[in-house]
Formats: sequence, structure tokens, C-alpha cells
Amino acid sequence: MSSQVQSGMDPVVLDDIIKRLKEVQSARPGKQVQLSEFEIKQLSVASREIFLHQPNLLELEAPIKICGIVRIPRQRRCAIER
Repeated sequence: MSSQVQSGMDPVVLDDIIKRLKEVQSARPGKQVQLSEFEIKQLSVASREIFLHQPNLLELEAPIKICGIVRIPRQRRCAIER
């Protein structure tokens, strides 16, 4: 974690929230984590800031395997494949 989150959220508080969320990963399914509305808002703002500072595009190298269904119109797909 960076020493200071851009949103001004205290890194210690952010680390505590993340720790509480991770603690339930190994617990029984459906176990809830108690977070206040303020903590959820802070976490959302901090997450948004982190995502906004990430690049929009990734540089990838060939070969790339695409798995799943790619849903684009047939005409456009044919143009891409050319």
C-alpha cells in the first residue's frame, strides 16, 4: 500500500478495512463484515482514485489467447479478422 492514498484516507484505516474483509474469506459462506457507512464511502473513494490513476490500455505481447464468447456484430468481426 502506498504511504498515502490520494483521497486523503488514513492508510492505517484502509489497511484495517481490508484486513477485516480478508478475514472472512476463509470463514463460512455468508459471514458478514461490519462496516460503517462512512467506511464504505471512504473505501469507495479510495478505490475510485486508485482505478483512475491506472492506465486505460495495457500493452500485451503476442500470442494472446482469448477465451469466452466475444459478442460483436459479424460484419465488424470480419473486418477485424482481415
